[in-house]
Parts: sequence; structure tokens; C-alpha cells
Amino acid sequence: MFFLYPLAVLLLSLFVVAAPINPSSSKRLPEFEPVRFLNHFGTSIPADSKITLEWQGGSGRGFDVYYIPQWPEQTDYYPVELVSGTTDTEFTWQTPKKDDYPKGTTFILGVNDVVTSLSSDWYDVTGLLNFAH
Repeated sequence: MFFLYPLAVLLLSLFVVAAPINPSSSKRLPEFEPVRFLNHFGTSIPADSKITLEWQGGSGRGFDVYYIPQWPEQTDYYPVELVSGTTDTEFTWQTPKKDDYPKGTTFILGVNDVVTSLSSDWYDVTGLLNFAH
């Protein structure tokens, strides 16, 4: 009698067919190119000038662009928002006037994708750029 159970399971398995997997129903995240500046900044940012910042990659859902000013004896650093949530991939920045920051100021420019779950590819930042007085 016990040998009938395995035989029944074997026969039933011959009639069971797995349903095909629909590729569109899988929950894969789309692949994104890393967010990267296209600009070649050199070593300094000129005062009171227009600079078109350009970047590529990301989710296409939006970007935040900012700079972080730093100067000698400064204890706290805060980003200064240039634009938030834009879906454009460029922004024309009117740089600060030379009197806006003390001599010796440097900037870091950054662009972030609004989708922060893209691992380390969701943002790009520059190195320290001198603020030319």
C-alpha cells in the first residue's frame, strides 16, 4: 500500500506544468547610468559669472543641484541649493559675487538624482574648486 503513494505523486507530477514567467511582471529595478557632470571645471570658479552646469545619467525623475562653500576658520558646512527637482540635465548658474565669500573660499559642486536608491551612482560631486576673487 505504501508503494502506491510515491507512484501517485510521480503520476501527478507528469500532469503538472509550470506556468511560464511573464518577464514584464518581474520586479527588477530599471538600470540607470550613473549621474555624472559633463563639465570640465578646471581648478576655480570665477566670481559673478554665468556657468552652464551639465550632467547625464540618473533616473530621469529629477535632480537637485547645489554647491558647498568652505573657507578658513569655518566650522559648519551647508549646501546652497541652486535648483531642486528639475528634470532638465543642465542649469545656468550665476556664480556669487566676490564680496559674498571671504578670500580663500572653495566650492564643491554637486548633482543628486531625486531617487536615492540607485546605490552610489545617484550623485556626483566635484573636488575642491577655488572661488576666484
